[in-house]
Amino acid sequence: MRRLVPIALAIVTVFGCKTIDQQKAQPAKTDNAQFHNLKVLPVNISHDELLATMRGFTRALGTRCDFCHAAGAPGADGRPQLDFASDAKPQKENARTMIRMTRAINADYIKKVEPEMDNPVTCGTCHRGHQHPEPFNPPAPEQRAAPSPAPQP
Repeated sequence: MRRLVPIALAIVTVFGCKTIDQQKAQPAKTDNAQFHNLKVLPVNISHDELLATMRGFTRALGTRCDFCHAAGAPGADGRPQLDFASDAKPQKENARTMIRMTRAINADYIKKVEPEMDNPVTCGTCHRGHQHPEPFNPPAPEQRAAPSPAPQP
């Protein structure tokens, strides 16, 4: 009986290693997640949350999806599709940088001044419906009339 235990352990170990090797040799299975290549947004974001976020971006910048997302192969209906996972367009990485920037502004600065405010800085804060933020040119200060001299006696 004592001889069988080490032999049994050896056999189990060999088969275990074989199974692991076979699993490693198989191509990686893609996950069933609907969204891929999310680098700034949460990987477990829901479909509705992602669409709402993207719609917010398009409204804030006055653009459409193809501003950041590259063209993909035509769909089954022959109409052009977008390759949402592609990083081919530099605007997509710019958008990621801007998202990081607004998060940092809100967390590192605004929250220290106004802790009760929730995300006061958004894309629309600067873009206001334009692809590129327009410079803010404050109006010239009002010119006050010089005080008239006091009457002489």
